[in-house]
Amino acid sequence: MQRNSLNPQSLRFNLFCIFIVIYEIFSITTTFLPPLIGIFFTYLVILKDEIDRTLGTKDKRWYLSFAFLIFAEQLNGFEFCSVVLAWIFFYYFMNDWLKTNIKWRKLLITIYIFSGYIFTLAMSNIVLYVLNQPRMKLDYEYLLYAIIESLIALVIFRGRIL
Repeated sequence: MQRNSLNPQSLRFNLFCIFIVIYEIFSITTTFLPPLIGIFFTYLVILKDEIDRTLGTKDKRWYLSFAFLIFAEQLNGFEFCSVVLAWIFFYYFMNDWLKTNIKWRKLLITIYIFSGYIFTLAMSNIVLYVLNQPRMKLDYEYLLYAIIESLIALVIFRGRIL
C-alpha cells in the first residue's frame, strides 16, 4: 500500500516562508515590527561563507533569502535591487576585512545587521541621486530596527560565524 504523506521538513519550510511574508506585510502596518532586512542580510553573508567553506552549491535558502530581501526593500520604500547591490558591495569589499580584524563575533553579527541597513540606504540614495529624485533620510526607525534585529540575530546566529 502506498503511503501518501508530505515531507515534514518541506512542510515546515513552506509554512515558515508563508509566515515570513505575512510578518513582512504586518511590519509595514505597524512601526514597532522590524522589517528583518538586517537579519536576512546577515543570513546571506553566513550562507555564502558556508557555501565557500564547504564547496557547496546555492540552494533554495539562498534564492529565497534574496527574493525576500527584494520584497522587503520594495515594501519599505527602498529602490529596486539596492539591497542586492549593497550585499555585493559589502560581501566582496568589506566582509573579509571585518572577519580578519574583529575577533568578537557577537559584535560582528551586530555590524552585519547595521551594515544591511546602512548600505541598503546608501545604495538606494545613490540610485535616487542618479534619477534626480529626493533622497531618503536616515531616521531613528532604522536605528531602532537595527538594534531589535541585532538582539534577535544574536540568538538566531549564535555559533554560526567563524
